[in-house]
Amino acid sequence: MLIEFKIENFLSFKDLTTLSMVAAKSFKEHLDTNVIKTDGNISLLKSAVIYGNNASGKSNLLEAMGFMRQTVLNSFRDALLDNSKRKFPLEKFALNTKSEKDISYFEISFFQNHTKYRYGFEIDYDKIVAEWLFHTTSKEVYLFKRRNQEIEINKSAFKEGLGKVEDVKENVLFLSLLATLGKEISSSIIDWFKNFNIVNGIHDLGHKRYTINKLKTDKEFFNWVLHFIKYLEITNLSIEEDKLSDHDLDHLITYHRKFDENNILVDSIAFNFDKEESEGTKKLLYLLGPWFDTIQKGKVLIIDELDSRLHSHLTSRLIEFFHSFNKSNAQLICAVHDVSLLTKEIFRRDQIWFVEKNQFGSSELLSLSDFKTDKVRNKSAFNKNYLEGRYGAIPYFNSDEKLNELLYGKGK
Repeated sequence: MLIEFKIENFLSFKDLTTLSMVAAKSFKEHLDTNVIKTDGNISLLKSAVIYGNNASGKSNLLEAMGFMRQTVLNSFRDALLDNSKRKFPLEKFALNTKSEKDISYFEISFFQNHTKYRYGFEIDYDKIVAEWLFHTTSKEVYLFKRRNQEIEINKSAFKEGLGKVEDVKENVLFLSLLATLGKEISSSIIDWFKNFNIVNGIHDLGHKRYTINKLKTDKEFFNWVLHFIKYLEITNLSIEEDKLSDHDLDHLITYHRKFDENNILVDSIAFNFDKEESEGTKKLLYLLGPWFDTIQKGKVLIIDELDSRLHSHLTSRLIEFFHSFNKSNAQLICAVHDVSLLTKEIFRRDQIWFVEKNQFGSSELLSLSDFKTDKVRNKSAFNKNYLEGRYGAIPYFNSDEKLNELLYGKGK
């Protein structure tokens, strides 16, 4: 389970920025559906939703999570495939002369196998500048701390790191090296990073084939999809299992009911899913593969533009399902624009986040729970207040006579 994610000097985030999944103890709403109770003294949120203007940095925050995941999973492998001069695909904050020269910072806290870990690294284009791993039992203690090529190992708590310090290159994470060697704690942490499902809500290609293949090979998933379609109140769409296997992974056939003039069901008509179904229906079905996998296995699902091409009612039903039927402690983090979702009936105040850029072009992240209580109460109309600009993170339009002049001519 994800506890907290921090970044600094990456894409549009210049300053240290924190996304927290810790539930506020003072908030009592949706305790049974939206909150995960842990073995420790904290409770975690099942979801976080991120709002903001176009180009505010919502996608960049999610991309930062993806960058950290890919670096952890691939740094050792990529160093072997490439040469020792390999550079990381790092994109620092570009609108400040100091940031261009500074290092970038990534840190994540999470629970894995009932243990709390805090892992992070500082990175430059061609090397790991710092790296650290802590765990918490009764109190937090370090397992290893790295500064460039100097690594300090906790000899009693992290024996798997002993004797391996000299083997790590400057462009390889120590954690990744140890996991590649099959070390227990490091491998367990790598497994946690593998349990990130990252989905682009605009482009389906990455998860389309996964979902179609799962429909063909996983009968449990196939039956779940049929029932989930009914749950979403899509009554005119179905899939037939015996027909499904007749098509390759790039094609899917769906069936719609056909009625006579007296509205009596007489037949079902086959549709080529890619060519004849709506864009929203296609997105919804392709999304169900990672959605099912995340909830069933207790993973973390990251979705940019969750609401694109989906009706507000469908999106809200998806989120409500994630909250109510999620018994595996799965978590959802998504970026959206649809303000109809911004309600106390769906989200707690600490689940709602806003991103906006300051005057220097740097993205800033704020939780709705950070605002003073006179602006935010549990009975507040969150979406109305947001559209009125009380929380920021919305576009602001100036009346510009120059635009009118360029359109219609001077004096008109």
